[in-house]
Amino acid sequence: MTGLIAQINLVVGDYFKSATTALDYTDMANELITWLRSKTLVLALIRQTQEESTGRPLAVIRAVLTRWTAHYQAYRRLLMLHATLVAIVSVDATRMEANKKVITGDRKAKEHAHRMVGIIMNPIFWHAIARCCICILICTPLNNLHLSNLF
Repeated sequence: MTGLIAQINLVVGDYFKSATTALDYTDMANELITWLRSKTLVLALIRQTQEESTGRPLAVIRAVLTRWTAHYQAYRRLLMLHATLVAIVSVDATRMEANKKVITGDRKAKEHAHRMVGIIMNPIFWHAIARCCICILICTPLNNLHLSNLF
């Protein structure tokens, strides 16, 4: 079984090394996850929006560098938060500058927040992350991961 797991790790690693566009989008996803987890106010907005819409808030998960299954779970969770993130960003865009909750801080922080908002509002990003999740899922024989649970 250990040999099979090692082979799967190599296949998934080769996929990400060969698919440069996929790697670009996973880098963007990792950057977005890191940014979200560093913004307490945004995390509170995510929690509030999720409680109001589904009654069940979801956390933003950060992947462990050496575990591709953790990356799958982090990207899958990010996909589950897609509608919430778009709603938060859309509401924030209508606020006066002094009342903004997503794009805050000094000039550098605001530039970074604008970049993250650009990622959140980019449908191609979300499609690429969904595709990465499906490719990881297809490469894994894990019984507890199912396509029906992806979305």
